Amino acid sequence: MTWKQVTNMEHLAKEAYAGGGAVLKYNYRVLAVRLDRFGYRAAIYEFVETPEETGLAETECRLNLTAVAPEYFEDGGHAIAWCIEHL
Repeated sequence: MTWKQVTNMEHLAKEAYAGGGAVLKYNYRVLAVRLDRFGYRAAIYEFVETPEETGLAETECRLNLTAVAPEYFEDGGHAIAWCIEHL
């Protein structure tokens, strides 16, 4: 399972929640965790547009992938911890 280079919070949430993960806004970045068959994966996105620029809801604004954890995690908490360490 790969992370999309450009997406938004709505699409990330659909993938994450279906797999027992999470999508968390952290200032101008988004931390994403999802579960696949090998364990939890983690990625960091940053906003490339704002609601003020687009007139869209924040969850619809585009995000750009900035980092992906190279390993799998045993749970979502460790995956989010990786994200926070790599902001």
